[in-house]
Amino acid sequence: MTVIYILFIFTLLVVAHELGHMLVAKFFRMRVEEFAVGMGPRILRFGVGKDGTEYTWRLFPLGGFVKIPGMMPGEEHVEDGFQSKSRAARFWTIFAGPLASLLTGFLLFLAVGMTAGIPSNKAHPQVLGIPKDGPVASVDFQNPQGVTSKLQSGDVLVKIDNTPIETTDDARKIIEASAGKPITLIFQRGDEQITGQVTPKEREEGGKKVGKIGVAWTPAREKVGLVKAVTYAAERTYVACWLILDFLKRLVSGKGSAEEVGSVITIAGAVNNQARLGADWVMDLAGDISITLAVVNLLPIPVLDGGYLLLIAIETLRRRKMSPEASMRAQMVGLVIVLMLFVTVISLDVYKLINGKMIR
Repeated sequence: MTVIYILFIFTLLVVAHELGHMLVAKFFRMRVEEFAVGMGPRILRFGVGKDGTEYTWRLFPLGGFVKIPGMMPGEEHVEDGFQSKSRAARFWTIFAGPLASLLTGFLLFLAVGMTAGIPSNKAHPQVLGIPKDGPVASVDFQNPQGVTSKLQSGDVLVKIDNTPIETTDDARKIIEASAGKPITLIFQRGDEQITGQVTPKEREEGGKKVGKIGVAWTPAREKVGLVKAVTYAAERTYVACWLILDFLKRLVSGKGSAEEVGSVITIAGAVNNQARLGADWVMDLAGDISITLAVVNLLPIPVLDGGYLLLIAIETLRRRKMSPEASMRAQMVGLVIVLMLFVTVISLDVYKLINGKMIR
């Protein structure tokens, strides 16, 4: 089932992104020769539209493209090509892809909010999973008879020290405020209680230091009306954008962690993890990935959408287009940067997989 979810997510997000490019290109009367989902050799041809656009499916379901002739400077002579159009037309055609991804993320959050409900912290804090490298993973919990065991999925947190815990929000507040300080956790397991002591590990989150014990709680949802669902979708979209930008800022300043970076391997692991909770959580994750796709594509690196926008901005400032040679050199530099990033991120994921740090 996980494989189906992964293929569905990649296909949906690629189609949405490329559809944004194509629709705006056609609005400005650019000639679109091909709309492709996937990369590599063509395996399916769905047909040709009345305007001559060929719709295809390619072998590798990672990415896609819209083929518009005349993309390079110096190709202004290509009839109905990209470079033959105004700067505004070219800008909006490029920007439409990330904008479509951003809108898709919002709509996915909205659809989940209106059907399954929005995430709630009012549920009892029941253990869903325990990462191997988390502080609580090595703790021995003891029952009233003195028998020790490790924490298990399904255990319910009922007390921290002497404070009764009713919700995951209660647990989160106390744990985050206890970084570096030992706390006593009491869990309900069936008819008995088990007790153990753990020291929350200090981590930076959202610009502040908080405590984490390495437990994933079983999430819950609550039904809401249209207004709350729209508000939730807007907030999730904003927060997702902010988190990505904050991570990029920390990465550039040297404060980011390699563990926060992930490739398709990380995405596959995350999808597998969310699939255990249900389709609504998978769609929620798809929304996050769509927002990430939008923001990353806007990075000012040639070959990405942001790189094309950067070249258009330079053209506007110079009041003339870059030479084909300069543009080609910029594209080559961008391609090398993207390939280096791709290899680095894949290597990090392989390392995490080997060392058991991957999301499962």
